[in-house]
Parts: sequence; structure tokens; C-alpha cells
Amino acid sequence: MKKVLIIIFGFLVIVGIGRGLLKVPAIQDAALERGTAAIAKRGAIPLPESESLRVYVCGSASPLGMGQAQACIAVITPEHFYLIDSGAGSTDNISRLGLPISQLDGLLLTHFHSDHIAEIYEVNLNSWVQGRPQPLTIIGPQGVEEITNAVNAGYRQDRIYRTGHHGADLLPPALGVLEHKTITQGVILEDGDLTITAYSGEHPPIEPAMGYRFDYRGRSVVISGDSNVNDDTMKIVDGADLLLHDALSVPTVSALSAALAAANQPRQSKIVEDVLDYHASAESLIELSEKSDVDMVAFYHLVPVPPNSLLKDVFMRGAPDNVILTEDLMWFELPVDSDDIVVNRP
Repeated sequence: MKKVLIIIFGFLVIVGIGRGLLKVPAIQDAALERGTAAIAKRGAIPLPESESLRVYVCGSASPLGMGQAQACIAVITPEHFYLIDSGAGSTDNISRLGLPISQLDGLLLTHFHSDHIAEIYEVNLNSWVQGRPQPLTIIGPQGVEEITNAVNAGYRQDRIYRTGHHGADLLPPALGVLEHKTITQGVILEDGDLTITAYSGEHPPIEPAMGYRFDYRGRSVVISGDSNVNDDTMKIVDGADLLLHDALSVPTVSALSAALAAANQPRQSKIVEDVLDYHASAESLIELSEKSDVDMVAFYHLVPVPPNSLLKDVFMRGAPDNVILTEDLMWFELPVDSDDIVVNRP
């Protein structure tokens, strides 16, 4: 026992000395130099080259989220980079993943709930600062012009300040102004080997809500946005490799609504109960995985985000092996000339 106490005492002395040294300016400066050098080197490392279709989860949460960013998916090919939605907290995850934000081709919106559009300007600002060579285009269903114009108007002063501070050579004013493109159901882009197809979701009272399918050199991914499973969902996933779909845990949401009502919070109980009818249940997505020929179904925009293993198990009840739960910073690699789907976890 005495030996253990001596070891503990010695450890505390060393920790105390270390903390004391960190108060010395010269030690602080040395640590600062090393730390900033490491950050700079890490930021200069480009995303590794790949011939694959790659899909990154920049935001996996819904408004009923805990510790995860809101909805955002990145789709990257060797020649393309698109974001689908831009929820709160997702821009930081784009940076953490090391995605080439200066090469961003466009931001596709599924609909205009706040948790899908909250960081439109943050994406615009970050890609502008990093040297994006053309204006960022916001692509979405009817109403996208109103959203884009509002963001441009709301951040006009910010753009003026930044160009004034850093200079027009570094931050050309025209590249800070968002452009928009209104799309309808069907093929919306054909660029080299990439085809993007929009389809209609079911997210009442929102009309229209969109989802998107990306096809690249024989590989494909579908991103739902917010929607129940409907006929359009079944058609668009036909032959797809990967489906990322918003998912709701009926047992968890129902229990939460009941608990709020019992705790004399009827307003909150009603709001939670209301979300049951316009998000795909985990059960409906498991059924989709069994009835369709999609290879993998990944739940995202989780309602709610399960904070522990118990609630993860509740969310995934009855799920087969090809149905998985996502989290922020997870990414998928779909190599061309292959049927493989490589799942990379943070």
C-alpha cells in the first residue's frame, strides 16, 4: 500500500510540475508553435485520390438530436462534389472530414425546414474563403429562389465587410453571392459520368419535397431528405447500391410523447407526436430493404438520435445486416467495377 501511495504522489508531483511549466511564456510559445504547425500541415493534406463514388455523413441528426449535426450528406467523385442539405453544425464536420470545400459544385436542398437550410451561408462563406472559383448554386424545388434571395439579403453586410477587409483579389464580391436553380422531378444534371435524378418525397404539408439519386460509373446512392416510404421511393431505389434515408424510431418517439404528457407538458407532447406521420419509420425502411433490390440502407436524420446502446438497439429492432445506423463523420466508399460498399466509421 505504501508503494502505491508513493507512486501516486510521484505522479501528482509530475503533473503539478507540468502544469506549472505551461504557465511559463516560453513554454507556451513553443507549444503554440508546434500545435499551429500540426494544424497547418493537416489542413494542407488533400483528400486522398480515389476512383470511387464516396458518400460522407456530415450531419446525421434531426431537430430531435443529441450531440450530432443536423442533416447534411456529401457526395464526391473524382470530378464532382455536391452537398445535400446544410443543417446546423454540419459545416464544421465538412472541415473535420477534410472535404475539398473549394471544389464544391453545388448545394442541393431537399426542402426548406430549418434543420436542412441552417448553414447555407456558412457553406457559402467557407467555400468562398477557400477559393471556390465560381458562385455557389443552391439547387432545389419550387421556393429555392426565395430561400437563396433571403440568405443573400441577410448576409449582404457580411460579404461587404469581408471583401473590404481581405480585398477583392482574395474574396471577389461576385463569388460571395449565391445563385439558385429551381428543379422538378426527373434528371436534373448530366455531367460526364455523373447523373443526378430528383424524385418526389412524401413530407406533408411540404409540397414538393425532394430526394436525389446519384449514378456514377455503375455505382449509385439515393439520399431521401425527409419522407415517408412511398411509390416514388421504391422506384428510385431500384438497382441502387446505397440508400441514406431519414428514419424514425416509433417506440422511442411514442414513449417520449407519452412521458411528456404525463409530466404535464401537453404542448411538447403534441409536437413530438406530430412527427410520427411524416418521417419513415425504421420498420418501413426494413420492409423496403426486403422488398427492393437496394444493397444497403443507412438510417440518417435520426428521429431521435439514440444517445446510448439501449436506444440504438430499440431503433434497430428487426433490422437485417444490410441496414445500418449512421453517425456523424461516417463515410461510404463505392469502388467502380465492384459491388463492394466499404463502411468507414469515425
